[in-house]
Formats: sequence, structure tokens, C-alpha cells
Amino acid sequence: MANLRIAQVGCGGMGLRHLYGEVELQRRADSFDLVAVCDLNQSAADYVADEAEKGLGRRPKVYTDFEDMLDSERDLDAVDIVTDVGLHDRLTNMAFEAGLNVAVEKPMGVTVRACLRMMEAAEKAGKVLLVEENHRRDPVNRLVKAILDSGALGAPRLMHVASFSGTRRLPHGTAWRHIKNRGGYLLDYGVHDADLFLYFLGEIESVFAETRLWEQTRQTSREHTAEPGSWGLGAYYAHRVKEDLERAATLECTSEDMSLGLLRFSSGAIGYYGKSIAAPGQLLDTDVIYCGEGSIQLPGSRSGRPTRITRLEGREPISEEDVLSLAPDFELDDLTASFFDGRRRIASYDYGGAEIDRKFIAMGLKDLADSIEHGRQPEMSGQVGLDAVALCYALLESGHAGQRTLFADVAGDRVNAYQREVNEHAGI
Repeated sequence: MANLRIAQVGCGGMGLRHLYGEVELQRRADSFDLVAVCDLNQSAADYVADEAEKGLGRRPKVYTDFEDMLDSERDLDAVDIVTDVGLHDRLTNMAFEAGLNVAVEKPMGVTVRACLRMMEAAEKAGKVLLVEENHRRDPVNRLVKAILDSGALGAPRLMHVASFSGTRRLPHGTAWRHIKNRGGYLLDYGVHDADLFLYFLGEIESVFAETRLWEQTRQTSREHTAEPGSWGLGAYYAHRVKEDLERAATLECTSEDMSLGLLRFSSGAIGYYGKSIAAPGQLLDTDVIYCGEGSIQLPGSRSGRPTRITRLEGREPISEEDVLSLAPDFELDDLTASFFDGRRRIASYDYGGAEIDRKFIAMGLKDLADSIEHGRQPEMSGQVGLDAVALCYALLESGHAGQRTLFADVAGDRVNAYQREVNEHAGI
């Protein structure tokens, strides 16, 4: 297959990470030629184009207007959309109207309705829609899924995920993540967790949550913006051009920064999800699945750490070798294995955070290329992206209404009172 021609839209911090994913992919497969990059800010686009020339050996053409790029680059096959989430649906739908395939960063859309319209546009155009929801691509998460499916620990009973920290700064210095009408914190930061709930435990029946906005004013300084346990994400945002609302010393936030939720799964299992960056003091970070015959302490996506499994009546976790033995049929798929030295059965790995980040993004792009070539749906399809967004909004809708909310009603856009303001702001 000849290289597909792709353009990247969005050259901020995440855009730079996607560029490095393109470089990682080129080292392994001739899937794409990056022919253009686009960003509203010329300097950000130039920076990413310069990095592309260093890593890919060719400088893509730079645009500051998406429509201009579509008019000029008539031979494009696909676009990789890496803007803030508020623009995802509009840019995606324009790309489909132009006959292009699309990869879009998570969260897929700014509301459930936006996601549904993106899926409708993809179907109408007969093109591929891939969502870069990549935590389930992690080999250690693949192994956890295989162990759950094997039944070696019995049926899952509870998935307990809690991440609490406290800061009055803007993580990465980006304001849009704290503005309700542009996505907000619980959507942008919670969507990976939401996807793993669905990946590990399956269909959700209902959600009951309490949500709050505690830190109504946050400091915009970029100093110390790396979160606890991060691998220096702030470095990717150094070239990013600040928005006007980020130039002031403080930002007035409008999106909730704390959510405590109970999930009821169709299997009968229960989920607890606590997420906040408005919990000052002691950090708390726990991710455990309790089953009938033992527990699985999740290793943390992109960490490479082995899963810790403790059996019923056990005092210590079992060995890494015994973890693998719980899923005798477990093997990584061809795509994943190709990025992990061809290994099929691994319980841990030793790569730095930046390298594993590149790998996961490259894996998504390779899935896009293969889906285009073979005319199939990618693993991280529009449905996967929609479901993760719907779970985040099920929590927010429940907190807004003060009552239990059916997941299917949120995913079908029948319950949307919390999202009404966001939809109106986006014109959808």
C-alpha cells in the first residue's frame, strides 16, 4: 500500500505528542506521509512543522485555517484532529464532508450529541472514524482484561477507582479544561478512566453521583504544572500560545472539579469512581478490581508496572509469572506486539513515559491506516469514544439532577439537562 497522505490539525501540547507518534510510526511502518499541519497560531504550527522535519525528514506545509487547508490539499486521505475538544465535532464533520478519514483525540466530542453527529457523519461519508482512546491499548491492561475474561478470579464484584489531589493551578496551563462549555475537567481528565471501566466490566446500567466545583478561581501560572507522578507533560506545552483568558493571573472556572459516583453494571458488579483536583493535602490514588476469588490492583496505564493480584485468603500478591499463568491463552494482537519487540505474553515493560506515549499514539495511527486499507472499523471506534464520553456525562447529569441516571438515556441523548448549555454554546 502506498503511503496515505495525512494532515494534523492542532499543534499545541497534544499536537506535539501526536507528531512524535508519527515519528515513532515511521520507524516501524510506511503508513502515512504527514503533508500538512494546521493551527490557529502560526508559531505553534511552525514549531511542530520544524519538529516534523527533524523526525520525518520532510517539513509539512503549514496552515492557519482548516478550510484553506482542505481547499489546498486535495490529495489528502485523512486528518488527525488534535485540538481542544470543543472543536472536534465541527472539524471532524468538515473532514468527512471533504471525503477524508478521521482520527480524533479523546474526548471524542464536547457532548454526547456532538459524538452522535460525528458518528452519523462518518457513516454517511463511508469513512473511518478512530478515537485516540489509547489506555486500553496498554499491554498490562490487555492482560487484566484477559484475566477477567478467563474467570480465574471469579466474577468481578467491585471496581474501585479513586484519584484525589489538590491544586489551585491549571494543569498544563490550559484554561479550556476548566470551562464547562469547552469540555471541562471531569470530561477531559475522566474519559480515560471511563473507558477502562467499560473495557474491564462491560455494559453500565445506571449511575448515581455527587459533583461539585470547589476551586472557582485558579492560577494560570505555568510553574509546577506537572501533576504528581507525571513524566514531565508540561514540557510538551512550552511552545503553546496562550489564549487571551490565560494571560490574566487567574481564571474563573465553570466546570466541576470533584465527582464521586457509584456505577451499576449489567453484570451486577458495582463501580466506585472518585476524581478530583480540589482535594488539598494527602494524595490518594487507588485502582482495584475485587472479584469473587481475589483482587486485581491495576498497574496504572503507561506505567509498565506489573499487575498485583492477591487471591482469596492470600496475604501477599502472587508472582509476575503466576499472574501470566492465570490467562494461559493471553497473547497481544499483532499491532500491539509490533510495538513491544514482538513479544506476545508480557506482564510488565520498561519504557520511559515519553516513549510509551509515542508508542500508544503511533498504535492508534497504525490502526487508522490499517482500517482505511482493509475497509474495517478500528478497535477504538466512534462507539468506543461515545461510550466513554457518555459515562463522564452520566456522572455529571446525575450530579446535576441529584438522582440516579440511566446510562442508556445519556448515551442516547435523552437525558441532557446538564449538557444543554454546552450544546447551545456549540450550536448543536
